Amino acid sequence: TDFTGWIESSATPVLEPGEIQVWRIPLAGHAAAEAWLKKLLSAEERVRAGRFHFEHDQRRFIIRRAVLRQLLASALEIKPQAIQLELDSHGKPFISGQAGVHGLRFSCSHSADWALIALTRESELGVDLERHRPMADAEDLAKNFFSRAEINELAGLPLELKTAGFFDCWTRKEAFVKAIGLGLSYPLNRFTVSLTPDEPAALLEVADDAGALKKWTLVSLDVIPNYSAALFYEGKHARLKRFTWNWKQ
Repeated sequence: TDFTGWIESSATPVLEPGEIQVWRIPLAGHAAAEAWLKKLLSAEERVRAGRFHFEHDQRRFIIRRAVLRQLLASALEIKPQAIQLELDSHGKPFISGQAGVHGLRFSCSHSADWALIALTRESELGVDLERHRPMADAEDLAKNFFSRAEINELAGLPLELKTAGFFDCWTRKEAFVKAIGLGLSYPLNRFTVSLTPDEPAALLEVADDAGALKKWTLVSLDVIPNYSAALFYEGKHARLKRFTWNWKQ
């Protein structure tokens, strides 16, 4: 597995048409940056931040939202504080108001000390990230959420690959339902993805959509050891650029 290839950047490069930027954001530490990051948030976001019981959870939220606002603001050429973020009826975030007419799409995910933000123009996408952790009930959970083919593939993995296989499958499924905009209202067992670690990531079947395999592309992202991450995007020919958020700003 190759965890290289992420470009450190303290500036936000131009988001070109037909390009997807995926940003890897470290959430640990950065207490010194918290004050100026907080200034980028909306009043409602600052209230939400204050509701977190633990300081590290509050800081992670502030970092995630402030960096998201900086990335969106850069792509839209407006101030971070000017962006209005809302949730649609399925819980998918979108940019409302005047800035929303520019066709910018984004997807976010976070787990423990890392977050991912994916951005593109004019096409839908979904990203998901999960830190690996021991899952004594992984195969029982799979029976509730995975397709029959995925349950069988997971059961066939050697013990040392089961955790990675489970989380590879889970992130791919989450990324897909985010991309199609339906979230967990769409049954996770109605479509099948590959899950064997170190084999190519693929969308294999969507029960009620024969055209889905031509419409969507799945990419497995090597973010950091002991994490799984996946990106789904609309189309087949996007140029994918990977960046690591640099705190020298």
